[in-house]
Amino acid sequence: MITKNSYILILLGILGFTGFVFLRPYTDFYAGEPISESRNEVELKVAQLSQVFGFSLDSLEVFTSRKQHNRYFDEINDTLNGRFTPFELNQRDRNLQSWVSVIGKKGAVSETIINPGTLFESYGRFKMRFSNSGKVSRLSSNEFAPNPTFLKGNSPIEIAETIVGDILGYDLSMYKFLSSDNDTSSIVQEDQNLETPNEVANSSFSSGLVFNWIRKGDNYSLPNTLSINLESVIKEHEDEDTFSTEFGYKINSFVAKNEFEPENFENTFTPQATTFTFMFFGCLILIVACAFTVGIKNIFKGKVEWRRALFMFASVGIGVYGWQALYAMSSLMPFYENTVLIGAAINSLIFGLAVGLYMALAYVAWEALARSQKHRQLDVIDALWQRKFFVRETGSGLIHGFALSGIVIGLFSLMVYALNLYFYQADSQFGFTEPSNEFQLLTMNMSSWTTTWLVVFVQIGFVYGLVHHWFSNRWVALILSILSSALFVSTLGRLIGTNGEFFQDYLIFLVISIVTILGYRFYGILTVLTAWWIFAITYMITPYWNSPSIEVAYISWAQAGIIAIPLVYGLIAYRLGKPLSEIGDYVPEYEERISQHLRVEREIEIARESQYKLMPVKPPQAEGFDVHGFFLPSFEVGGDYFDYVLSENGDGSAKALTMVVVDVSGKAMRAAMPAIFTSGLLLSRMKEDSPAQILSEVSEPIFSRTDKRTFITCAMARYDLATKMLTVANAGHCKPILKRNGKADFIQTPDPKLPLGIRPDVKYQNLEFKLKKGDFFLLYSDGLPEAANEEGEWFGFDEVPALVERIDTDNLSANEIAQEIKRTVQKFSNYQLADDTTVICLKV
Repeated sequence: MITKNSYILILLGILGFTGFVFLRPYTDFYAGEPISESRNEVELKVAQLSQVFGFSLDSLEVFTSRKQHNRYFDEINDTLNGRFTPFELNQRDRNLQSWVSVIGKKGAVSETIINPGTLFESYGRFKMRFSNSGKVSRLSSNEFAPNPTFLKGNSPIEIAETIVGDILGYDLSMYKFLSSDNDTSSIVQEDQNLETPNEVANSSFSSGLVFNWIRKGDNYSLPNTLSINLESVIKEHEDEDTFSTEFGYKINSFVAKNEFEPENFENTFTPQATTFTFMFFGCLILIVACAFTVGIKNIFKGKVEWRRALFMFASVGIGVYGWQALYAMSSLMPFYENTVLIGAAINSLIFGLAVGLYMALAYVAWEALARSQKHRQLDVIDALWQRKFFVRETGSGLIHGFALSGIVIGLFSLMVYALNLYFYQADSQFGFTEPSNEFQLLTMNMSSWTTTWLVVFVQIGFVYGLVHHWFSNRWVALILSILSSALFVSTLGRLIGTNGEFFQDYLIFLVISIVTILGYRFYGILTVLTAWWIFAITYMITPYWNSPSIEVAYISWAQAGIIAIPLVYGLIAYRLGKPLSEIGDYVPEYEERISQHLRVEREIEIARESQYKLMPVKPPQAEGFDVHGFFLPSFEVGGDYFDYVLSENGDGSAKALTMVVVDVSGKAMRAAMPAIFTSGLLLSRMKEDSPAQILSEVSEPIFSRTDKRTFITCAMARYDLATKMLTVANAGHCKPILKRNGKADFIQTPDPKLPLGIRPDVKYQNLEFKLKKGDFFLLYSDGLPEAANEEGEWFGFDEVPALVERIDTDNLSANEIAQEIKRTVQKFSNYQLADDTTVICLKV
């Protein structure tokens, strides 16, 4: 909300904007000389000049791009010890920027090319460079391609004077003509202020006629030297009736050159560029690896809002791919062969998808960290995602964002000025491209929004959250997040560049990161998003301010109107919008799923505890037997059940031991509930009745009260301690096993052997036999013989008596025998049980 601190922030923001305006003449490469002509205006000149130079553009294509000669500026200041600002040199018309038009054949390029220099050298025919004042400063023909120019005439000097004076518009009365063939003997020092020898540009070709002029006096708005290279041409025309010959000249090159201007304006590779390249790829690999790791980790944890992640993926992916597509349509696409066009489109699509995926995973990672650490304005972002836009907190966040942007802009300009640097445009991987695009307002905002989201969500918000996750000390985490964010922003998040070394750029963005990280900490993500977008877009439109061309100037005014929209909306939303408290808290879908999952887990845990409580905690003990059982569920809860009950005589002495093992069809909770229901029915009768009688009596209620798809198998045995008689009844369960004299065999019980719940009325029968001392009796569920190993092989029913035979039942206790069986089945199945396993061991 707006507080006293907010007014201080707003005041600082106003001071920052004021400082930016004041310092701009000392820091902006375009200060004092905005782009004076649009691309359309330049290409209209190219079309007119092509007609004058004797060729048509009907079968040719033109690619026009904007060039910034920042290396030229650096060379001037290196020579003159930094005496000039960009504003001063622009006022002297020192050609710090230009339009370059490359003319070539349509559909001729058979490889991917990303810059006009390579296009001209490999496929171009003619190149025109226009200074910002609108005059042609360079003409070049490609000596390896057909020269399209042809001017009729017999006198080369007259042709030269016509081209330079009449066509190109240079007032030759202000120049002194020199002898041709590059004779510079009569050139004298003219510009005392710049204190350097003059040079006349050499021709690009060894052949041809060269004519040179040098400026008279000290009119620094004019180029110091002019030079044109012409080559004589004879054209012969022959048809059925006539034969004619035309004499004329081709233009090999033209140079209008100031002091210190290089022959070739293309920037050269520098050592600091090498350093930046290494830092760029190092930071890129690091931040992408962190974003992918944390993002995927949270996806596996279920902490992801898929609609948000997909929106981020689509918007950034479309933004990146759309920008490249629009740039390609506005630039090199007409020169490409169809196969190259398809390949370039596929590469752009893959790149867009990759950046979109990176943004989506980074957003997932940021939101998970922000929610766990309770970052500010996350509730505002939640409201925006719910399409609740007219919220008071949203308005205050935008207002604070505008104020913070003023501070960031002012500090950036102040740091550039303090380090004696200047800033220039670098809006894409291709350099400065926006003036060359057909839809500049659209592409400019696509570039700024994708960059803003990537910078703020990833290089500020995600880095802040990740560092605070790693380091518990908040001051250490704050300092490290500032240092890390500055590194990533200075290498990956820039739409503007400076002429400084890497460490100077890092120092500038370190100061910026201090402000943005503190803004993120104390205000939140929406405020920083707003601030960074205004910061980026403000510096992107400086080349268009005060342009004399309406086609250029309207960009700055239209973009200023776009910037004003969120400010006006923020003011209205703050005054009239609903507070977040009236909207209610937002709970993410994944948190609801996690809460629901935790509830289910707790309910399952309760069911598991209930199921285990129904089973005996410890076996009964009495003279004449040793018994022990266990239950191993394949899930948290299962459908198996076992019990043993010791009945007593009237005097309290042990009378009989009744044992039962139950197996319900199905798994987990579906089987656990019928198992619990069955256990209650059995337990109520186990002390008195015989096994067959119990099974016959419970058959009807199980049939009527359980799902018809559910059936229950049960094996029950009663051991009478006085007579040593064992009575066994089986309702479709695994055959019990008796081991006597070292030999283990299955016990065949009489029919019927139908499972419980199949029919309402079943009369089960008992099998009775006498146990001898040393006998071992085993009840078990089918989880034991049906245990499977990693190859899918079953343990097998026949292996159960073999296992009993291998165990030393004579010398081991019932508990030790049961544990040996448990270890065997777990080891065989690699501790991954396919079904519940239950065992009761009775040793006499």
